[in-house]
Amino acid sequence: MRKNKNLELKNSGTDKKKKQLVAVSGGADSVALLHLLLEAGYTNLIVTHFNHRLRGASSTGDARFVERLATKLSLPFELGSADVRTIATEQKLSLETAARHARYSFFALTAKKHRTRSLFLAHHADDQVETCFFQFLRGSGAAGLAGMKPRSERTIDGVTLTLHRPLLSIPKQQLLDYLSERKLRHREDASNAVADASRNKLRLQVLPMIEELFGSSFRSSIVRNASVFAEEDDFLSALTLPMATHPELQVKILRQLHPALLRRVLHAWLKNHGIDEPGFAEVERTASLLEIDEQGVGPAKINLPENRHARRRAGVLFLE
Repeated sequence: MRKNKNLELKNSGTDKKKKQLVAVSGGADSVALLHLLLEAGYTNLIVTHFNHRLRGASSTGDARFVERLATKLSLPFELGSADVRTIATEQKLSLETAARHARYSFFALTAKKHRTRSLFLAHHADDQVETCFFQFLRGSGAAGLAGMKPRSERTIDGVTLTLHRPLLSIPKQQLLDYLSERKLRHREDASNAVADASRNKLRLQVLPMIEELFGSSFRSSIVRNASVFAEEDDFLSALTLPMATHPELQVKILRQLHPALLRRVLHAWLKNHGIDEPGFAEVERTASLLEIDEQGVGPAKINLPENRHARRRAGVLFLE
């Protein structure tokens, strides 16, 4: 067994005495994150858990496990809950999208309650590999290949959260070894072993096949590439941000941009205004609003995920 006595978190750049939320599902990743944060000297953590009500008694068991863990560690605990399956049906969303929206709404509400805007998440190196592959398959471009960033911001229900992911360079196995060495208990999410959702199919079928053919080193290569792309993305985002934050975009200005910069502006604009993980198709459909024929006629409306739309009217693009 590999020893992980020196397993440490990357410095998130936050004040360790500052009040901060940490999302704990009860699984190995988040339990390891919680203990690593405490070992690193974070003294004002609030343990948060969201029950999606998707697995009956198992979901309830997860919530009780996390609450007992918080009590044992003398940390405050916040529990959220929603019938995600019903939400998905009523709002015509995928189960994954509905779960993410409900979960982050809970985080935003809890952050507002405790007057903090900082949230720790337990995404690790294996998650980063999956994200980069998934974004590549969706045609998300260089921004997608950057994967998740160690520090990012997300606005939910008017609350801007700073998301910290200090485990992105640490493989899952190292986290499991860490828990085993310290005899720390965690819960297993049975749904992760079922190859139904697209991410699970990638995790359980595609990536193991690639590892069999090329060896496990491909994972660390992807994580390194993600870091490079992330730095390039930060630079280009600084160029696009002034435009992408506006609720409306001027068609005349957009038509003057280089195609590469135009795509980045539209990608950032969609993402900044509530379109989750816009891919190549969403960006290209939005770009089509700039096209006109010889008679000066072109599309004025395109469909986007989650019953959203982008429109062109009076020389501007806007979302509804």
